[in-house]
Amino acid sequence: MIITRFAPSPTGHLHLGNMRSCFLNWAYSKKNNGKFILRYDDTDQERSKDEYVKSIASDLDWLKIKYDETFYQSKRIERYNELFDQLISLKFVYPCFESSEDLDIKKKLQLKTGKPPIYDRSSLNLSKEEIEKKIIHGNQPYWRFKLSQTKIKWNDLVKGETEVDLASQSDPVLRRADGSYLYHFPSVVDDIDMKISHIIRGEDHLTNSAIHLELFKCLNSDLPSLGHNPLMLNEDGTKLSKRNLDSISLKQFRNSGYTVNSILSYLYSLGLNSDYDFETILENNFRDFNLGDISKNLPKIDIHKIDFFQKNSLRSMNLKGLNNEFPELEELALNESEWELIKENVEKYEDIRNLWKIINRKEIKIQPSGDFIKLLIKNLNGISNFSFDEYVNYLMSIDKSLSKKEIFTNTRYILTGNQNGPSVKDLYNYFGHEGLKKILNEY
Repeated sequence: MIITRFAPSPTGHLHLGNMRSCFLNWAYSKKNNGKFILRYDDTDQERSKDEYVKSIASDLDWLKIKYDETFYQSKRIERYNELFDQLISLKFVYPCFESSEDLDIKKKLQLKTGKPPIYDRSSLNLSKEEIEKKIIHGNQPYWRFKLSQTKIKWNDLVKGETEVDLASQSDPVLRRADGSYLYHFPSVVDDIDMKISHIIRGEDHLTNSAIHLELFKCLNSDLPSLGHNPLMLNEDGTKLSKRNLDSISLKQFRNSGYTVNSILSYLYSLGLNSDYDFETILENNFRDFNLGDISKNLPKIDIHKIDFFQKNSLRSMNLKGLNNEFPELEELALNESEWELIKENVEKYEDIRNLWKIINRKEIKIQPSGDFIKLLIKNLNGISNFSFDEYVNYLMSIDKSLSKKEIFTNTRYILTGNQNGPSVKDLYNYFGHEGLKKILNEY
């Protein structure tokens, strides 16, 4: 069975960048009738917060992205300790005692002499006696994983044939001196225990993936299939940074009234150049979804594309669907005929309230021409069952100086007191003769 996972660190809100990897893993499992697991990588106790755990769960629930199981790394420390002892006994890891200052000095010297700033493995030369002596004197070791320093190759689900040369990498630290684990080891242990078959993540993890493949082998595990999607960039082509993540957080899109369908449609379109509505994609059971079709180019965040999906999503909704998506709109008591009148003019969420106010004459901003009002009142009885075209032609036959533009503009001002909103023809058909007559009685 195909099993994928999304493993966010609960140190912030979900945003379009990390949601893309989540979406790809979920979509791949959906297409292949597999399992999708949510795993909180929460071993960083200082930065991980329960509020972000709740926020992530809430966002996924909002997007209707269902997962089969949930795990927390913070509850699996004993398991990590158990398998780490295996690595120690098999000599795949080795203790180190350098301080951060020592390592910084080494790095500066390497750069000064034109050497790559990678760890020199000096701790590998420590004898058993030297190690024991340091520990007796209160120096607790941190532990590095001894890389093979070979080239690691795999057929990437997105990028195709991929190669990483581990000779250019420092032996990674797996466990700190205080006994806490860094990213690599818990991630691999979890993937083994959870039988993760496919891992899809950003291409910034290419080197990590090569390291992880070595860890899988050292722990005598089957190797998962790997896929690395190009990273998202800001609209201006710059890298995403913490200072601008709030503007593309799911929390921000939710607060701004974006539909679930608009966000999922956009996530699907990234790299696939798709304009499909996501509901259509669901109906087709991801028939056209193929990781190998994802563009190798770095995608830029395109708010205009999201707004395109938002407009189409809102306009395709019936009233029941609209109220289900936005329960707060029920206070408007928007009825079916009102929604049908305004929906083709809706482009964003706030348009709904604004247009409702316009057709209910809640914001009278402009008054029609007094002469036009007099003309209508005088000839109102002759207008009773006219179509809109008949109404226009009738008024022009009464007053030869009237232009169509004057009739259209002043009719709009009478019906709504506003220059924006649905077409004048639609407004006229909606209000009808009795509605027009009622409004004229106010003058």
